[in-house]
Amino acid sequence: MGSKKANAAAKEAAALKEVASAIKRDYPHLTDDEVKAMMKRAHEDFYNRPIREFIPLFIERRIRAQLAEDQ
Repeated sequence: MGSKKANAAAKEAAALKEVASAIKRDYPHLTDDEVKAMMKRAHEDFYNRPIREFIPLFIERRIRAQLAEDQ
């Protein structure tokens, strides 16, 4: 079970890296630190959620919605 949990955590981390890269690509005016801070704030809301597969998607949607409001 431990390796299953570790594998899920690794998949989530990889997906979150992809989300950060996509946000940075689509919003090049944002600094790396700004993207990291946004990712961290959004991720904190999902910290204790038992089902983790869609968290990167939810985080990306939340950040994109926030950025759209700011424009």
